[in-house]
Amino acid sequence: MRKQPFTGKSLHHHILKEAQLVDTLDTLMTTVTHPQQLTDLTEEDIQRIAGNDATATKQLRATLQLAHLFAVPQRRPHFTVRLPKDVVRYCRENITSCGERNTFLIGLNTKNMITTTECIPEETMQSLTTYQRAVFRHLVIHKCASGILVHRYDDGDIHPSQEQIGLSKQIAETGDVVGISILDVLHLTDSDYISYKEHNWL
Repeated sequence: MRKQPFTGKSLHHHILKEAQLVDTLDTLMTTVTHPQQLTDLTEEDIQRIAGNDATATKQLRATLQLAHLFAVPQRRPHFTVRLPKDVVRYCRENITSCGERNTFLIGLNTKNMITTTECIPEETMQSLTTYQRAVFRHLVIHKCASGILVHRYDDGDIHPSQEQIGLSKQIAETGDVVGISILDVLHLTDSDYISYKEHNWL
């Protein structure tokens, strides 16, 4: 059986179609004076702008639909944190490790819904001052009521050192001063986790 080529149309044909679309969009931009008008265009308006050309009408309709998808932010499902296990599940489902060890900051609103996540570079954690600045700068910018720090490991021992526990306590104390609580610090792998809150380390 003879295979059909992907397309039998010449390159000139596609260039012509693209040129027609550009002309149609130029006409559109001279017709509307405000972006809001793009969402109010009726089917008759689209056909009039496209000059009753069926192909141009389809192209213009598809272009407007694509523009609408980009312009209207999509609602993200709310994820509410009630227990450390909720954070663990969220991280395993939504955050991908980028190396042997990653530190992530999770921001929450007043209803304990996750509103933002941010990866904190390892070099930022070499200094307490730099670490604190990175954590609370992000939480303040995103208007978070609280935060949770997550140290994600590929494998191995995830028990924190006394130095790590002490550092986390200092960051939590800073949060109490600025009015943004650090609710928990977690160490986790794909199969295990440790919560500072559950062990009363925080």
